[in-house]
Amino acid sequence: METTRLWDLPVHRASDWIFNCYIVEAGDGVAIVDAGLKSTADAAAEIVQALGRDQGGVSVSATHGHSDHLGGMPTLRSRLSASTHLPQRCERYIQGESPRRFGLRSMLGFVPMYAQQPFSASALRQFVGDSKKIGFGSDDAFRFPYAPDAFLSDGDALPGAPDWRVLEVPGHSDDSLCFYHPESETLLSGDAVVTLDGRAWFNPEWVDAAASRESEERLRALPVRHLLPGHGLPISGNVWGRAMSSTTPPPGRGVLARCARAFGRWPSR
Repeated sequence: METTRLWDLPVHRASDWIFNCYIVEAGDGVAIVDAGLKSTADAAAEIVQALGRDQGGVSVSATHGHSDHLGGMPTLRSRLSASTHLPQRCERYIQGESPRRFGLRSMLGFVPMYAQQPFSASALRQFVGDSKKIGFGSDDAFRFPYAPDAFLSDGDALPGAPDWRVLEVPGHSDDSLCFYHPESETLLSGDAVVTLDGRAWFNPEWVDAAASRESEERLRALPVRHLLPGHGLPISGNVWGRAMSSTTPPPGRGVLARCARAFGRWPSR
């Protein structure tokens, strides 16, 4: 487990293996984003308590409904009485619509990400254990153990951090969101953009190629100085200058990169 404050931003990160959770301080509120595992949720709760922000006004939001982004929500609801916010599309999933999933070749293109952060067997066990308890990804069903407080749509303010705005960026999943802070030019990108070897990488795991391209165009048009991804390490500087498209196979000589290039879903194959 790793916890850190990010640069001069009022943002903290709790990370267990490749699962990043972010804690955003904003005025009287706190916004927790992507409480993916119980371990990262527990770490986030401890950060909030250490900041003296656990007396109310805590929200927890998800960038999308995959299990590895929802698993810690019940923990934060219990420990901090946090309100819960899901993407608007998740309302349809709760009502019975089956989320679309990407196939095996898409997942194989993503495998270099597993080596980007220190491995944790505990995190892997939590991820596997939660995969059929909450959210979606392992099958065609969406599961959530209680009624969320609200759903998030494009242009909304991020609950708990009203200076951040919600962006709908479908592609990786139909319900994918990012959260953007214009003043600091910070993008909390969920799985729309990850980071590989210090470079932004528009996620090669997608359910809709056209939507993925449109979302990439929309995000590249934003001035982004700080990128806080759902998976991979946060990066700062000229974020889009070396960014790789979702159709770009991962570079590198490592075994995982070679496997991804050989077996992933790329335009030339």
